[in-house]
Amino acid sequence: MARFRPVFIEGRDLDDTWFQLLAQLYEHGRRYEITAGSYEGSQRVAYDFVSGFIHYPHSRPLAPRVPENSPLPPPTTDEEIDKYFVNYLMCSDAAVHEDYRYATWVVGGDYELPRFQKPGLAPVDKETVRVPNQLEWIVRHFREKGHGNEHCFLTVGYPESNFAYDLPYSNPNERKTSPCLRGLDFRIVEGQLLTHVIYRSWDLASGWATNMGGFTLLNEYMAAEIGVEPGPLSFSCKSLHCYEHAFEYLKLRLGKA
Repeated sequence: MARFRPVFIEGRDLDDTWFQLLAQLYEHGRRYEITAGSYEGSQRVAYDFVSGFIHYPHSRPLAPRVPENSPLPPPTTDEEIDKYFVNYLMCSDAAVHEDYRYATWVVGGDYELPRFQKPGLAPVDKETVRVPNQLEWIVRHFREKGHGNEHCFLTVGYPESNFAYDLPYSNPNERKTSPCLRGLDFRIVEGQLLTHVIYRSWDLASGWATNMGGFTLLNEYMAAEIGVEPGPLSFSCKSLHCYEHAFEYLKLRLGKA
């Protein structure tokens, strides 16, 4: 019998897909201790691998719902999704405590490469690179080269970004990270813009719904700029998970507690 369980979810909208993901994670998630990173020393339950396809992500409201009589808060709101899209996906002006925003790679911005030790060479000091506006290029490429190309992949992060985890810190607030989102892939099929979202690590309980809502708005924005219809979203991740502190929320939402 196979030791690993890949899961595929086919959802109607964001609400339906999120609930299916919670249910499948409860049934098939792998529980283990976190040895480094966020909430080090605690546990999380994660998919071995998950992918999904959302046919109608643009259905409103975007935010997944909870039953009317439930004491549980929803995982996000449409207002939070709007703010995430405007402030984190479309504005690269990072705050003092932020090393980057996803917008740094979406619409371009300054990114400080982590200092690291190259094998056989002296340590590399801080180097700021100017990230190009990939969204603008993708829109222009579809306009100029036509809809029948598959060139339009938006890359998030640099190889050097991984070395952020090797930088020493005195408290968790100083810990450097690399982007969890790693790529957005775009193609146009039958006059609709399809967007594929790729994460290396992803919080299902408190991140997925806001993130996917933001990418839905990004899909709508880009489709309007290109002159096509907004279309389905798909996603994949090798570690979509819930942290230990969210286990109770997961069980309550599924009626398992």
